[in-house]
Amino acid sequence: MKRYQTDVRNRTLHIETGDGWMEVGSMDDICELVGGETYSIEYGERQRAADWSGADEDGTFTFDVPETLSELSYDKEFVANVGSVPLDETDDDGYPLRTSVFSDMMMRIWDTKGNLEAE
Repeated sequence: MKRYQTDVRNRTLHIETGDGWMEVGSMDDICELVGGETYSIEYGERQRAADWSGADEDGTFTFDVPETLSELSYDKEFVANVGSVPLDETDDDGYPLRTSVFSDMMMRIWDTKGNLEAE
């Protein structure tokens, strides 16, 4: 399955598409939308017992948002969903709509620990 890479240029996130690179939005806006430069996920007792979780004693795993986003890749469906939202329109808070939708999608993925079926 093809994975589409990310590229950060001048603190602006871009995602590879079949036609080139799509601008998602500024890292500053994304960080504001997700609540800061770091994001924390809380794991339950069972999950934190797994070596892969990386959670601290309280079951919290905190990561750097810009660094993590710059290293991720996405599937075709995710890229299509983000790309279907206009960048030149804004949400109620004045953020580019595409940036806002991307941020919401990422928080949903992070909060479900990557398992979108969990909801």
